[in-house]
Amino acid sequence: MQIFIRVNEGCAEQPLLLWDSVWDAQAGEADWALADPVAEPLNKGGLQATSQLETAVVLCLFTDKRAPEELRNGAPGPGGFPPRLDDGDPRGWWGDGIDVRADDGEAELGSHLWLLERAPLTEEVGRLAEFYAREALDPLLAQQACARIEVAATVNEIRGRLELDVDLYGRDGTVIYAGRFSVYWRRIEAA
Repeated sequence: MQIFIRVNEGCAEQPLLLWDSVWDAQAGEADWALADPVAEPLNKGGLQATSQLETAVVLCLFTDKRAPEELRNGAPGPGGFPPRLDDGDPRGWWGDGIDVRADDGEAELGSHLWLLERAPLTEEVGRLAEFYAREALDPLLAQQACARIEVAATVNEIRGRLELDVDLYGRDGTVIYAGRFSVYWRRIEAA
């Protein structure tokens, strides 16, 4: 039996270990992808790891943040429409129950956008979606991943959806991330 000692392994450039959640705008979902061996030669056979900021935005916006206590107690949601707690599940990421360090700029992961799934498609709901998105992305400011965040929601009644534009800016004022998300809504017909 031969023993091989790899003396230079610890000195070699290391691959990124945080993989991407690749956003598919057509499907309206994120998934992982295998790394391109040419673009990421140190990550052959691993998961794509080239867009950490985009992954952070997707996780912040589309992880369901735990519903506020007042909604869990049966109060009507913002704008008076019923919250999406029809099964009693307040959702939320399990890791928030273990360790959220506010002193390090951490906050509960996710957004309350999921509460708007059954809301009527109105300008007020659009403003609320902007608020929820900004609130969800605030940890990126606190952790200095970006210097400024702009969020704009556009209600598209003809297509029956809400379009959410997210721009993140660096310290020099340049756009470091620009994303457009279309959230489809179930239209609530007036009775």
